[in-house]
Amino acid sequence: MPHIIVEYPEANVDDQSVDAVLQTIHRSIADSGLFKANQIKARAYPFKHFTNAGGSDPYIHIQARIKSGRDDDNKKQLSEVVLAGLAPLNLQVSVVTVEIIDMDRDTYGKFVPA
Repeated sequence: MPHIIVEYPEANVDDQSVDAVLQTIHRSIADSGLFKANQIKARAYPFKHFTNAGGSDPYIHIQARIKSGRDDDNKKQLSEVVLAGLAPLNLQVSVVTVEIIDMDRDTYGKFVPA
């Protein structure tokens, strides 16, 4: 926990940049103390077709899926940590957005194969 999902325009963000984004997000969250480094899972998915407010400006959207129960200040801090970490990367997009999503703690399941 958390599960970080990065969506990005495949034509505007290369593989090296995606790797840097994932590593930067992981490090930023771990350094914040909000979650332990070994709890953070991150993945990225490219998209080919998109519109941004009716135009074609590229963007990155990040979902941070966390177990329910954290207060709004904690969620806001997570969002801010992710954005602050990415700022120095000079990504070639018009905007980066972050969405914090609660996963129901009571129904979340996990299996660790032996």
